Amino acid sequence: MNSLTLGDLSTMFRRSSLITQNKTDLDTYSMEVASGLKADLSKSVSGDFTPLASMERSLRTFESYQRGINDAAFFGSSMQNVLGTVADHVDTSAGPLLNAASYNNAATIEITSTQARATLDSVVNAFNTRAGGRAIFGGAATQTTPLQSSEILMSEIQTAIAGAASADDILTAVDAWFEPGTGSYDTVMYNGSTSPKSGFVLNDQETATFDVTATAQGIRETLKGLVLGALVSEGALAGNIDEQAQLMQTAGERLYGASAQLQQLSAQVGTQEAKVEAASQRNTTEKYATERAKSEIVSADIYDSATKLQQAEAQLEMMYTITARLSNLKLSDYI
Repeated sequence: MNSLTLGDLSTMFRRSSLITQNKTDLDTYSMEVASGLKADLSKSVSGDFTPLASMERSLRTFESYQRGINDAAFFGSSMQNVLGTVADHVDTSAGPLLNAASYNNAATIEITSTQARATLDSVVNAFNTRAGGRAIFGGAATQTTPLQSSEILMSEIQTAIAGAASADDILTAVDAWFEPGTGSYDTVMYNGSTSPKSGFVLNDQETATFDVTATAQGIRETLKGLVLGALVSEGALAGNIDEQAQLMQTAGERLYGASAQLQQLSAQVGTQEAKVEAASQRNTTEKYATERAKSEIVSADIYDSATKLQQAEAQLEMMYTITARLSNLKLSDYI
């Protein structure tokens, strides 16, 4: 009758324990090699997860700020693109208006005025551009189209200059119509808000504010210059070439002045864009530093884990080999 001694049982249990430990090590190092993360994070932080939790919160905050930064960058870029497009229209229109005035030719004046009228359409549409579904130049009223159509604008101007017999009369009436605070532009043409759009949060201390609206003086002067240039094509001062030429002259001069003001608006927007870019760089740098610090806590040493994985595999294979050999021992082998 065969029997097991205490020594046999102790050896068996020890061998079983070693195999179990090797299997656990095998699973642990396999996980670390596959994921690149430490399997026992609690051991890595000595049971104190507070620093790691703080890093996680910071990373979520950085992501939130980055969304605001991206939104601000898109909005600012859209505003800058519109101002650039309008500036191109202004620069393209000013010269021909002055030339037409100097030629003092009815046909040339009519053609140039018609071109100014078409440019007015394009400029009004440009200032009604939306970015991400939000009006760019409407201030806080981002869901409202900032400007009425160019057709309404010209109709209102025609009413305002009714009875005007000279270019100076028209200029006086148009200036009054566009005058901030007292003219009809703010109540008839502009549909946006008098309050600026709320700023974009860039971090816990900074915001970017793109507060240029269609009530800005540079935009008023742009529209005014194009309106003056377009009036001849609408029948203003009919038959009086000298007065029409003077009106075209004034329109061209006003547009050159508006061009400088548009550049100032563009610079104003550019200042905010620079702030957004600087905030983006800081956010990226701080996020990277936090991710590095977190990585040092949670990331496994892949080389070390791979080495230990190979050792665990070799030890497990050796244990199974020893167990298999012991299982095949027979008394006859020793007689």
